[in-house]
Amino acid sequence: MLKLQQIVHGTIQKLDENGNGILFCRKNKVLVRHALLHEELDARIIKESKQGYIAEIVHIQQPSHLRVKPPCPHAAICGGCQLQHMAYPAQLEWKKQQIIHALKKERLSLHIHDVMPSDREGYRNKMIIGFSKDSKGKIIAGLYEEYSHRIVPYQNCLLHPKECDEIIPSIVSLIQRLRIEPFDRKKRRGILRHVQIRYGKETKQILLTFVVSQKQFPGQKQLVQQIARLHPDIRSIVFNVNTRDTSVVLGKEEWTAYGKGWIEDRLLGKTFRISSTSFYQINHDQCERLYQKAYELLQPRPSDRILDAYCGIGTIGLCIASKVKQVIGVEVNQQAVMDAGINAKNNQIHNARFIAQDASRFMLQEAKHKQHYDAIILDPPREGSTPVFLDACVQLKTKKIVYISCNPFTQLRDIAYLAKKGYACKEMFLYDMFPMSAHVESVVLLERM
Repeated sequence: MLKLQQIVHGTIQKLDENGNGILFCRKNKVLVRHALLHEELDARIIKESKQGYIAEIVHIQQPSHLRVKPPCPHAAICGGCQLQHMAYPAQLEWKKQQIIHALKKERLSLHIHDVMPSDREGYRNKMIIGFSKDSKGKIIAGLYEEYSHRIVPYQNCLLHPKECDEIIPSIVSLIQRLRIEPFDRKKRRGILRHVQIRYGKETKQILLTFVVSQKQFPGQKQLVQQIARLHPDIRSIVFNVNTRDTSVVLGKEEWTAYGKGWIEDRLLGKTFRISSTSFYQINHDQCERLYQKAYELLQPRPSDRILDAYCGIGTIGLCIASKVKQVIGVEVNQQAVMDAGINAKNNQIHNARFIAQDASRFMLQEAKHKQHYDAIILDPPREGSTPVFLDACVQLKTKKIVYISCNPFTQLRDIAYLAKKGYACKEMFLYDMFPMSAHVESVVLLERM
């Protein structure tokens, strides 16, 4: 058994799916943050987890030829990026090899294409900033340290648009002056938990959401007035109440304090309304490339009826609506369905309909009534789809399924499931939607044999 702060020595044998280097010390598995394959190093144990011991690098005796100096001074401690120390071409190849390895475990045979690269700076259109106090009682704002709830103060993040990062010092100054206390998770005291910033890449509009622990507090009105005056790109300010002891950022209750409560952005020539809870791909330009590939795989015809499952605010379905006969979008989130309907109206799209219902239940009902869809498009959460949903796809006897995923590992699991039900998949396309992180986005076409 290893102890905290113990120094261990070894050679990295492989990387896990989060980009941590793995070495073994007397049969103990040690996950070394920011280590690379074959590096010989000393590491300090900082935490014990279910996956093994977590360690940080103390000294690298034999560095990898793929190691580069991270462009961010906070890369060693910030939890926002996992791969800044790895040369970018190597990041893309590592992500591809991760999928190939998972492919073999699922016993599938399909071609994995190279990862489509992305701009690596300023690509994020959604940011979540935490707040706390330092040892001197001064309010600080920043991102969370990896494997902890400690805040890493920063001035600008390479992944954030500059216009968004410039807002944070203003917020810190204002809440300090207005005596608005940051929320202390351990003591369960304080008001301001997080600030979420949403940014329109094409429109430059900003939506600011203050996540607070209570609905009313002194200084609220002055905070809104002054931050809006200081930063004219802020088109709306929303307050969201989260009283739960959870790592989930947003609560269920919110209200608009300034503006309309939403912003707009343009994607593939269409305009979309984005609220604080809307699902909208975090990398605008890469999202356009991904959706274009999905439509290329789909090969839509003017007579097609398309089912857009997990449709969110309707981005995927509405961008293809002009090329097909009808789009039916299904989404369990009622607010998202309302936004999708408004987005259809604002874009003068009349052949799209959106339904607030569980997608699996809706599809089983449609199969029972012998409804026909030429294709299904789905973009589920990270945990992937469910056997119930996939069985509903089979019952509808849809010829084509275009499956977009932010987690190719669960996607491969679902592809294997559908293969047993008569659906074939020949190739997977990968997109670096989250550069500098361990994540990758994917899209496949499945066809009924």
